[in-house]
Amino acid sequence: MEKGKPLGLAVAYAALCVIWGSTYLAIKVGLGSFDPFFYAGLRYLLAVSLLLPVALARGVSLAGPLSRWWPAALVGVLFIGYCNGLVFWAETRLDSGYTALLITATPVWTALLQPLVPGERHLGLRGWLGIVAGFAGSALLLSPWRAGQVELVPALVVESTVVVWAATSLWVRRVGAAYHPLALTVVQMAAGGAVLLSIAALRGKALVGPLSWRAVAGLAFLVVFGSCVAFGAYFYLLQHWDAAKVSSSGFVNPVVAVLLGWLLLGERVTFLMVAGTATVLVGVALVLHEARSARQVA
Repeated sequence: MEKGKPLGLAVAYAALCVIWGSTYLAIKVGLGSFDPFFYAGLRYLLAVSLLLPVALARGVSLAGPLSRWWPAALVGVLFIGYCNGLVFWAETRLDSGYTALLITATPVWTALLQPLVPGERHLGLRGWLGIVAGFAGSALLLSPWRAGQVELVPALVVESTVVVWAATSLWVRRVGAAYHPLALTVVQMAAGGAVLLSIAALRGKALVGPLSWRAVAGLAFLVVFGSCVAFGAYFYLLQHWDAAKVSSSGFVNPVVAVLLGWLLLGERVTFLMVAGTATVLVGVALVLHEARSARQVA
């Protein structure tokens, strides 16, 4: 599976870690001006307007019947319409760093769902111990709601996006080979962005406050880096690595998000956040170590 150039894969992985870790801050600062669903939808449709000419100039084909493209569009509805849209909404109620921490369990869910997909590896003892640790850490991260420090509903909504993202990542590994990574990126962004803007239109909202330079800067970062660069890197990596290994970028994303939220927005970092994240990451490490061992045996 791992046939790409090592340097290219390393650069793509590093970009994924740092950029997606920074997007939580960019989302948070933009929500002072934009409705969450309008903000998310605008982000992706602007990204499509940048990527589509690039794809066509590079000779990437977007032709063919609708039956060829519906899997790519469904990826966009799930990845962008559901997962990203609800993360934007949740950040209207949760700190950016805390939201990122809730998503650290993605590799754990990927490993749990992986055996359900034909051709994927089954878990051994180490993997199951990792899943138990991951769920225990997630419970710790959710526990502050009992003291009224965290809203439970948006936190659970973010956790639901983790499950959907993990399942969709596994599906992309089965259908993604039929598309050029740039074509898959454009089509899924267009489909997901259209869903999000439709929701914003039904809500009758676009702006929720004065349009600030911070919001515009956040939107620009999300369009160019968070969408064009990061999603391209993500789909490229999924063509060469297994889904659990790609999702291990979750080790770095929350660290970047928490540091930026703390430094630039004055967000709190509590003991339960640290303990919960550490427990989740122990689980992720166990899952990934088992996957690495299985690759070496194979």
